[in-house]
Amino acid sequence: MAQKNSSKSTPKLSAKPVKKAQPEKKAQTKKSVEERRPEPAEEHVHEHDEGCGCITAEEELFGKNGERSYALRDLWFEALNAAVEEQVAPEPNKREMLFLTLSNSIFDMMMDILPEELAVALAENLDDYLAVTLINKKYNIDLLKCFQEEFVGERGTNFDTEEELAEALAEFEDKFWNSARKDLGGKSPNQVIEAALKHYDLL
Repeated sequence: MAQKNSSKSTPKLSAKPVKKAQPEKKAQTKKSVEERRPEPAEEHVHEHDEGCGCITAEEELFGKNGERSYALRDLWFEALNAAVEEQVAPEPNKREMLFLTLSNSIFDMMMDILPEELAVALAENLDDYLAVTLINKKYNIDLLKCFQEEFVGERGTNFDTEEELAEALAEFEDKFWNSARKDLGGKSPNQVIEAALKHYDLL
């Protein structure tokens, strides 16, 4: 990515109340309690094989976004739509206003639910992602795919250690992001990304 040298309140989720267990009517001896105590479950540690039933990180992060969208609809859509409908503007402008208002609310929520340090890292990565994606659209290229293909073409894929790979990536990364490219009109990726960030006041 580019080598760059007041949260709003949102609904908070609360835990469901836990129903307290009622005391046994008959006193239990220590022995009988020990006899009824279940064996500790074995720790479930393994690679996530197909059909194992575990939820992977990818499924947790992306697989539930459809359901999350419905939850957000039930939370926000009616109020946002009503607020936009009150505005005196052509219909296309209202749809744009709805999109911008919803996007802003989602970003606010994302930043608000994370600890500050993680929220800052998320914001920086999000800005870089938006800038690179805008550049890809403007110049009809895929910068990250270019990076990967050109790295493999120049350095290959065989490295004896992780340290060698990391060193090769660091050297190539500096060269790639700071070298002028024909497909970017003679500018470097960092130059066009910086321009995009400045255009949207994200630098």
